[in-house]
Amino acid sequence: MNSRPLNHSLPRRLAAPLGLGLAAVLATSTAMAQGQTVTTTAGEISGMASEYDAGVQVFLGIPYGADTGGENRFRPPQPVTPWEGTREATKLGDACVGLGYPPFLMPEEGADLDTSPMSEDCLRLNVWTPATDDGKRAVMVWFHGGGYTSGSGGSVRYDGTNLAKKQDVVLVTVNHRLGALGFMDLSAVGGDPDSGNAGMLDIVQALQWVQDNIAAFGGDPERVMVFGESGGGGKVTTLLSMPGAKGLFQRAVAESGLQQGGIPAEAGQKTAAEVMETLGVADVAALQAVPTEDLLKAGGNWGPVIGPSFPRGPFQPDVDTLSADVPLIIGSNATEAVFFNVTPVDPLPDDAALKEAFAKNPFAGSIPAENVDSLLASYGEIFPKKAPHELLQVIATDAWMTGQVQATADARSGAGQPTWVYHFAMPQGARDGKLGAPHTAEIA
Repeated sequence: MNSRPLNHSLPRRLAAPLGLGLAAVLATSTAMAQGQTVTTTAGEISGMASEYDAGVQVFLGIPYGADTGGENRFRPPQPVTPWEGTREATKLGDACVGLGYPPFLMPEEGADLDTSPMSEDCLRLNVWTPATDDGKRAVMVWFHGGGYTSGSGGSVRYDGTNLAKKQDVVLVTVNHRLGALGFMDLSAVGGDPDSGNAGMLDIVQALQWVQDNIAAFGGDPERVMVFGESGGGGKVTTLLSMPGAKGLFQRAVAESGLQQGGIPAEAGQKTAAEVMETLGVADVAALQAVPTEDLLKAGGNWGPVIGPSFPRGPFQPDVDTLSADVPLIIGSNATEAVFFNVTPVDPLPDDAALKEAFAKNPFAGSIPAENVDSLLASYGEIFPKKAPHELLQVIATDAWMTGQVQATADARSGAGQPTWVYHFAMPQGARDGKLGAPHTAEIA
């Protein structure tokens, strides 16, 4: 194996950090202007002024799909039943049923901020807008991280007040089905042919809602940008290869996460069969009656499955041409790996401890031991002020994330598709800056 450092001086990598400004304003405004009323395709809703800035209107928990429980479980999203009168949109909807974040993640980066109750009646989205006029503002649709198994669009760190106010845009955050409920391929046992991508089809339906309704919130349906971080970046890039999403967005940003290919149909069906065996059920109808907590316990590897709505991966076996006209920004942070508590944040006592840290690191552990010294020396020339343990942070990050970002950008731009790369390197204040710029830092 030829181990060498990645190019950390690429001219397209930004020297300055790229701040996306999703963090909520800390100071609370005492002024609470009256919420405005908007008419959507399903009925009238009333919002409220943001608690952080009365100049921003907020609409929370807007339904974009029917309850996904019961007979709708494992099916593509169904339409919302229209309502009469005015529906209050002042509280977050339930998060979709999913796993909690693992305890080893860095608490300083907000992995514990998803606190909404969970249910299968969860197809909800939230909107922040400077005004509900005919503003034709750019629209930003955010997909949360947590892989395909955790998270929600209702996390406090995704409050859109700052972004809407400072950039004069309309921000939308989305809940969608996760894990087995969103990605179990039951097509081989009589289930819906697209059950393996129900969670992604939720996202497509949310984007259709944006097309149909966002003008009423001051947005321009012809200027929609999808963006997301970690698993959200994977969802963004998955959309690039979904024919049903074609034309529903015009720009895309994938932060610290990409979907290269997809789970082969055979593998997805095998996982479904294993879960059904674990649960002791023989058909889809019985599986639709299993309590959600039992489904979570049954395990499984979940993500987009190659099938009717997702016929191929965006970058495997080669670069897909379906969304060749969509400008894409992709990037990563300087010390992504630190977020997972797998790299040291304090100096190590000696070379033996450093070698041990290398060997145990899930991202850099595949580097042959005989190459570690030369790799450290090479990285040391690029980052002469970094201590050995800090070099390990960067090496592990490059092995996991930076390398695939650069390779994907090269492949897509080489295919003539508009692609840009960013690199976020602003150190975080937590632990006296020892974390550097870890995973999620750009949205913290």
